[in-house]
Amino acid sequence: MHVRSLVVAALLLGLFWISHATVAIGQSFPTALVKVTPLGSHAGELCRNDRALLFEDPTGVRILYDPGRTVDETDGRLGDVHVMLLSHAHNDHVGDVRPIVGGGSCAAPATGAANPNTNFAAIAALKNAAVLAPGELSTYLSRKIQNIRGSAPPACAEGGLDNIFDLPLPAPCTASLRPGGSRTARRGGGSSGVRIAAVQAIHSNGVAASLVEAPGEPPGLTGYGGSEGGFVITFTNGLVAYLTGDTGMFGDMETIISRYYHPTLVVLNMSDTVTLGPNEAIFMIKSLIRPRSVMPSHVNEQATAGGAVRAGTRTALFEFFANDVAEVIVPLSDVTRSFDGSGRCVGCR
Repeated sequence: MHVRSLVVAALLLGLFWISHATVAIGQSFPTALVKVTPLGSHAGELCRNDRALLFEDPTGVRILYDPGRTVDETDGRLGDVHVMLLSHAHNDHVGDVRPIVGGGSCAAPATGAANPNTNFAAIAALKNAAVLAPGELSTYLSRKIQNIRGSAPPACAEGGLDNIFDLPLPAPCTASLRPGGSRTARRGGGSSGVRIAAVQAIHSNGVAASLVEAPGEPPGLTGYGGSEGGFVITFTNGLVAYLTGDTGMFGDMETIISRYYHPTLVVLNMSDTVTLGPNEAIFMIKSLIRPRSVMPSHVNEQATAGGAVRAGTRTALFEFFANDVAEVIVPLSDVTRSFDGSGRCVGCR
């Protein structure tokens, strides 16, 4: 019985590694490129409110991350959106007000009417997107989508060892994704898909009282949103992107995120006081993660003017020191960047 158990265990382990290699390495599309398009408030710039990023896998899977206050469902830049990721429910990520793209200034972007159902839910409802969120946010977002569509979205399907769901969807769905878990988005029943894993972040995840439905929250308090999170996305060309979400440093950036997931592209939320500051971010990139490329986002400042990084900004400080070990790619709104499987930004220099 002992020998038989060892044989069965070995077979199961072999199946796991075969399955994992198919998704993680993306053997079907090794030379293809992943496109990353920032969707900010002012074209060609990195501005105070900019959070949203649209990823497109070579198979056509399109993933929208943290639309915030610069994108809603009426935005013509979106196109198809198959999957939506939310790191946490703070207003600047979920979107409490509708954007006025190009309005105001890069330092102080204009916003429009309040959106009690959130820009995130409005996009998911219109685009029939699969919503993946940490903590208890999937049920919260399900309710917001129900307010818009009149019926609650189903739970997202999951099949096999890789929790696969096929795209496109006929209607939106919602699912929770917590650290240690993953789901795989596959377009048109293809042979490989995009693996989305959740990792921890250290921040907070309160839902603003203005976005909490009746009976609401007492003055000065926020709703419970569960834990915040980050994501590691493994694309079919082999690119591994770590989306930090809002976070400070933690030791597992090296022991789990770097040593297990091996990200080659990092999207880094850096604004100081409420997330990583530039000095902490520099140490994280140089000593903990060591990716090939890094995109500083969530900078809470007018980082650029005419598309060039402004002197004296947090972004300039980070770029100067981090460029020693990784290529710093400034995420200028509406400027699409293309990444190969090794994390190299093709045509950026």
